[in-house]
Amino acid sequence: MKYEITMFSDFQCPYCYIAKGTIDSLKKEYDIEINFRGYEIHSDIPENGIPSKDYFPNAKQKNVQLQEFGRQYGYEFADITAMPNSNKALQVAEYAKEVNKSDAFNTLMYEAFFFKDINISLVPEIKKMALTVGISEAEVDQVFATNKYKKILEANKMFCMDNNISSVPAFIINNKIIVVGAQSAENFRKVFEELKV
Repeated sequence: MKYEITMFSDFQCPYCYIAKGTIDSLKKEYDIEINFRGYEIHSDIPENGIPSKDYFPNAKQKNVQLQEFGRQYGYEFADITAMPNSNKALQVAEYAKEVNKSDAFNTLMYEAFFFKDINISLVPEIKKMALTVGISEAEVDQVFATNKYKKILEANKMFCMDNNISSVPAFIINNKIIVVGAQSAENFRKVFEELKV
């Protein structure tokens, strides 16, 4: 049986990164296709990001908590010094789906933020990662020259509101079951088995 999973996610959400890893690991056992949909969680952040210490009064403690959380899953997260505005990165992610580069681009964006402390708000950084997966600078410029992808992000958020989804990661599996949060592999397996019935 094929499992089509729509995943609502943001690149600055550690739970989204962990959940993506869980789903990717399950691809060895199940026929899974993931459709990424961007969901911007901190739209209040300035366009080029903001120093973490200016956004979170307790930024050092937040980093310690993030790193402790990551270690539970075998990840060593960096000290995050800038909180990005993810809107532009998510726009390019929506475009990446159209050119079959979604998974590669998304993985790079997550890893740039969580492991390399790269400010993924910045267009030059987005272009570097896009080039790495075969998306040209001209293509990225075209994404920003149109409102198409910004409108897709707005539509994603509206869809979530209409379906009582208020946090990410959120997964819609085979258009039947909604799962919210960084669930364990076992919980996803239970849902997959339930859908077989």
